[in-house]
Amino acid sequence: MATALASQLAQIRVQSTNALDLKAQKKAHSKSLLFDAHHAATQDFDTLFQLCNEGYQEICRLDQRFLSFAGNLFSDQSKQEDRTQMTAAQNESLDNVLEDFMSLVGARLLLKPAMKAMEWLVRRFSVHQYNMKCFVLTFLPYHTSPLFLSALAILPQQRPAAFKFLQPYIQSSTNPPRHTIVHTLAHNQDLFSAFNLYTLNVCRRGQQCLALLSFWSSVTSEAVALMLDRSRLGRLELQRQNQEDVVIHVMPTVAEGLSMQNIPDLRVGCFIILTVLSSKASLSESVLTAAMDLVVTAWEDIVHAGLICLVVLSQQRQAVTLPKKTFKALVATKQLSDDLILLRQHYRVEKLVLGLVLGSLNKLGKRGNAERLRFVRVLLEANLMQSSFVAAALTLMLRLSCGTFLLSSSKDGFDTRSALVDLLLYLADSENVGSTIHLSLENTDTETRQRGHELFSNHRRSKKHSDILETDDDMQYVVQEASSMHFDELVDRIPSRTAFEVSFLSHSDSYIFASLSDAFLAAYRSPDHLDAFSKLPLLRKSLAMSEPLYFSFFVRIWCGHYPTLARAAAIRMLSQYIDTEELSVDVQILLPYVLYALADPKLLVRRAAIDLAMALASSYSKMDNQNGDQYRLNILGKGQIYGQGIQSEELAWLPWEAALEFIRVWLTPDLEEIRLDPGQLQRSLVNRLTVPAGSRETGNNGQKVKTSLRYSVLTWLCSHIVNAPVLSLRARLLPILIKVPKVGQTSPSALLKPLLTETIVQGYETLRLICEKEHINTSQYINHVIEIASPKDQECVKLLQDCISDVKPVDGPSLRVAAFRRLRRIWPLSKPQLQISLGQFMLDLAALDPSSAEASLNQTEALDTLRTVNLSTDVLQSLMDDLPSLAHGGPQKAAKRRRTVSSPHALGGDIRRISILLEIVEASVTEANPSLVGSLFKILTDIRGYKEHSGLELHYLELLTINSLLSILRSPTTPVIEKSEVRADVLVECIRNSSNPQVQQQALLLVSILASIVPELIIHNVMPIFTFMNSSIMKRTDDYSAHIVKQVCDRALTTISH
Repeated sequence: MATALASQLAQIRVQSTNALDLKAQKKAHSKSLLFDAHHAATQDFDTLFQLCNEGYQEICRLDQRFLSFAGNLFSDQSKQEDRTQMTAAQNESLDNVLEDFMSLVGARLLLKPAMKAMEWLVRRFSVHQYNMKCFVLTFLPYHTSPLFLSALAILPQQRPAAFKFLQPYIQSSTNPPRHTIVHTLAHNQDLFSAFNLYTLNVCRRGQQCLALLSFWSSVTSEAVALMLDRSRLGRLELQRQNQEDVVIHVMPTVAEGLSMQNIPDLRVGCFIILTVLSSKASLSESVLTAAMDLVVTAWEDIVHAGLICLVVLSQQRQAVTLPKKTFKALVATKQLSDDLILLRQHYRVEKLVLGLVLGSLNKLGKRGNAERLRFVRVLLEANLMQSSFVAAALTLMLRLSCGTFLLSSSKDGFDTRSALVDLLLYLADSENVGSTIHLSLENTDTETRQRGHELFSNHRRSKKHSDILETDDDMQYVVQEASSMHFDELVDRIPSRTAFEVSFLSHSDSYIFASLSDAFLAAYRSPDHLDAFSKLPLLRKSLAMSEPLYFSFFVRIWCGHYPTLARAAAIRMLSQYIDTEELSVDVQILLPYVLYALADPKLLVRRAAIDLAMALASSYSKMDNQNGDQYRLNILGKGQIYGQGIQSEELAWLPWEAALEFIRVWLTPDLEEIRLDPGQLQRSLVNRLTVPAGSRETGNNGQKVKTSLRYSVLTWLCSHIVNAPVLSLRARLLPILIKVPKVGQTSPSALLKPLLTETIVQGYETLRLICEKEHINTSQYINHVIEIASPKDQECVKLLQDCISDVKPVDGPSLRVAAFRRLRRIWPLSKPQLQISLGQFMLDLAALDPSSAEASLNQTEALDTLRTVNLSTDVLQSLMDDLPSLAHGGPQKAAKRRRTVSSPHALGGDIRRISILLEIVEASVTEANPSLVGSLFKILTDIRGYKEHSGLELHYLELLTINSLLSILRSPTTPVIEKSEVRADVLVECIRNSSNPQVQQQALLLVSILASIVPELIIHNVMPIFTFMNSSIMKRTDDYSAHIVKQVCDRALTTISH
């Protein structure tokens, strides 16, 4: 009985509020976050309220949401509130208000005003005792800072089981390391549940902050990984049960977090936890499917993070087919293939891509089939899957193309089966998946395999017959595959005449080209049909020497996305015309497009283009031998070829002699090499255009390559690239011309600048639609256009800056990323003044608040640029001189200080800007930059002034600045610096007053180095270092601190003795 009674009395004593024990009440009153116990015990609530209310008023100016607590927690009546005299219902209501305030103030605990407000909650409402869980978890994200030690020091002796792990750190007054918190979360279910519940409650109130969510997501995901690793111990059944327990314990938090659609940072944290769960635990199919649907719910702002999670989840699912909601969300995502290409470098994306391909193919037969097939082609051409996954996709395509359930025409009139067969044939010729499609036939059923072989055999037979058509004059061997009835029907649909069109290369759309191209595609396999087609009245073949309509049609065909045989046939049509008809005009309008065809990767097209080039060379020689001036003056298509507009008027033309020499000296000598290698044309043109002026280099016919000819050719080709509406011509010839340096005083960059301007003004989305229409890779085309920008052309650089700055939510990242990459490449070639301007521009972007995905991309790319380019001393000096002042000009009146603090966004941007620049300076400076010492000391002085101004210490910035100074001054030879630039007093202040041991240590090292460089400045500041040290480095007992103190003493005392 005595033992039971003693136990009951002990419990009563623990829970007692000591209402009559004055000594105990005084001890409880002395618990403080800001003051030592002796000082806190002497303070009354009126004095405390006045001090703490000042802090509360300041944070109200930072965030208007704090104003709601003015009528309760920070009212005059609160000074008389006593929790021990309240009822249980009143205490419960007060607890809700206190926890609401602590959740909101948690984002600003590093600010002095916030700590003052928290001081009132501790002293008046004893939140550290009655609301201990919320109190500790509010401070937990700042577990490495001194304020967490202050919070631990006032916790009562009796603590919940969740916080038992803090006892050793309370006794030793040291900060708990991160790995301890992670380990405790993994082994202490009470703490794990409490922290998750606290985080979700904060988010439900809309009071979340980045510090809390980033800390929660990182430690929680690591703890979950530890839990799952621990669950693998024991028998298989025990392992399975342990994993299920972990999943049951974690998934409710993840599911609720994913359901909060307006908190992207919380959802990203849940993505991380879900990724860990799916990769380390065996989740059921239903759980994985539900998780994928939750991930894609309202994920527009976090697509990249969501894709990473989906990739991991899809790898763990047994089923390849994606959930319906997930599939719709992925298909609607812009630039999905670009994101998947980036993810493929670090993750296995095959199963997710296969699910997208199969999902698109299974929906064929409905509306939108053209878009689905285009989507499939993009995914397969991106080469995102291994051969086995590609085989699975192509097997389904073969079965669909050979099956009977696919309608030949879908609801929107689209010929689905024909388009699918064309896609199969296109992929069969592709370098990426061509071999895989033939291999996949062996893994299908007998009927599908047989029909697949028939499909590809017919395709190979048509290619063989095309070769015969190309090389054999006897047309009896040509197989007539096109239906005469089909060709005749298409011809009947063509209008009999057109009164307005003079060129099919005009910038305005043609209303007859589509019907003409359909008829040509039905005729190109038959010589009879081709002959009938060329005589159509609409083409006006008889007027081919006076207007470009006839020639321009076939040019547009061979430059378009048409079958290889059709493009080769279009080239042969003009070759036959030039061979049989006597040219009476200068047809140099064909030459850029002949160059285009000579660089084609398909051998059939190159062979046909070689025949056309030889025909042109022969005809031009005949015209030159006739010595008639009329041939030199009349140029076919002049003022007409690109329509009745400025594009045709601004075209540059080759003089007759230049056109003749271009064909003889530049074009025909290399035709045999071009037939064997499509890259030979590029090498040949670049070599001839880059011949230095006055060079003795000659062509194969012994003629010199004159500068005037090179200039004419360069100007002529650049004008066609700028003014031609055919995007494929630009995409193929632009990479050749941008490799050419100056010709005389003219560079390709200056001539092609209008194209760069046009591309940037159009924007990515418009450009993407045009590229898709012409089947051109948008990213590659953008990269070629951006390469036009030259470091010697200020206007081009300004265009790239405008492209980066003009952030549009509808535009994709490719254009801006290409601009950033080009600026990084031209940086070493830029003049110092341009480097300074670009450095300032990049720093402005890097310091912006990433309020959107576009701004975040700009910030990331700008940081990469500043970290990768070589920043000279002049650039660093200029950037540091333009930094804003944190101290705002030095001491100010109280009212002025309050107005300054009330602008948190501007202040946060200034600190972010200084932090970014100091990180770059620390990574860049060496002993070769002694001129930066003065600027670095000014920054350090400004940082210390900010501490006096706001009460907030910026330890990280101080450390970066001191480390940069150490990098400069640690030199084998004594660096030459101005004595007036060294601020020894600021270093002494860092050593004496900083609460960060690393700052103290590095500042002491800097003092020891300066003692040998500027001893007269250090002598007068040695004694203050070793007096009034408070809790600084002098009281630390670790070996490194002792080593630093010894080093300072040795150098400083040696200096004094001398």
